[in-house]
Amino acid sequence: MKSLIFKKKNLIAFAMAAVVAVAGFGAYRAQAAVKIDETKQCSITVRFENPNNATGATDANAITSYTGNVEVDFYKLAEVKVNGDIGTPVSGVDLSALSNSNVDAAQVKKIAANAYEKVKDTKPDKTVTINPSAKKPESVDVNRGIYLYVVKDFQNNQYEYTFEKYIVMVPYSTTISQGTKVDEDGNIENITPSDEWIYNPEIALKYSVEEIYGSLEITKELKTYNKSLGTTPFVFEVEASYGEGDNKKIVYSNVFTMNFSEPGKQTVEVPNIPANSTVVVTEVYSGASYKDVTPINEKHSVKIQKDVTAKTKFTNDYDNQTDVGAISIENHFNENGYVDSNINPNSTTTENVETEN
Repeated sequence: MKSLIFKKKNLIAFAMAAVVAVAGFGAYRAQAAVKIDETKQCSITVRFENPNNATGATDANAITSYTGNVEVDFYKLAEVKVNGDIGTPVSGVDLSALSNSNVDAAQVKKIAANAYEKVKDTKPDKTVTINPSAKKPESVDVNRGIYLYVVKDFQNNQYEYTFEKYIVMVPYSTTISQGTKVDEDGNIENITPSDEWIYNPEIALKYSVEEIYGSLEITKELKTYNKSLGTTPFVFEVEASYGEGDNKKIVYSNVFTMNFSEPGKQTVEVPNIPANSTVVVTEVYSGASYKDVTPINEKHSVKIQKDVTAKTKFTNDYDNQTDVGAISIENHFNENGYVDSNINPNSTTTENVETEN
């Protein structure tokens, strides 16, 4: 494959990074006024885009609340020659569409996605680690080239952060990139175009945020049953939280009931529990005259994962004694507190309603 050449008459945005607001890439010869200085060390600096610009971002899910590290991988797709020409791309990667004068940001992202499929099983040429909570950029030294960069998606409690794959040229000319740069807050700024080569481009990592949930399935097995006692309820308390001790934050709490009129198994599914929370299920009432095969008030702890149903099981048996009287309650919650299933779900009362069998 021949080297790819920028034609000056078709120059549009070669894009410093995930600046998808610019027109896109452009034709294939940089033709800056001077040749690239081979003695200068190139580098790439990464920072997160301004949270105010991120899709789905709010104060509650600000990326700066994440204290873990995020890795950004760089895959070199082609060399940038001293005269600005682009060398032969790595095997299987097609960059030819970038020569079209009307290429836009959506097409560049498609090219980046296709390139990733070709290189994802290879070792990245460079990796930089950045901590969102530190609120500062990180840099990595690189050789001249066209680079695909890939940010590893991550989850922080009930939120998932997903990043766009994109392409960056190192070095680049602001004539090619239409004069844009990233400020210290992750915003895109315009600058005066110049034929001079920029050896240290900055990337604004563009991302979106969404809430993620999982579910829980509780199974109850009643081994034997005394018909003379009638319907027997079993009550389970479900609580989901993040953190421990003084840092514990409860994000879900409810009570569920299963009513048995014969031996066997029943299940109840609890949907929409915030992902990555720890759920504790406690059987708080095990039916009059029934003993627990699993100990009374035993707590079952499970981890909730995105789009996965966690499972837990409790077992009871008849204890050959006759105790009459039981409760059957299921609480439902609204923004003002909880309301019982036996009353208007739009009510703001905080009183429990108990029904005796």
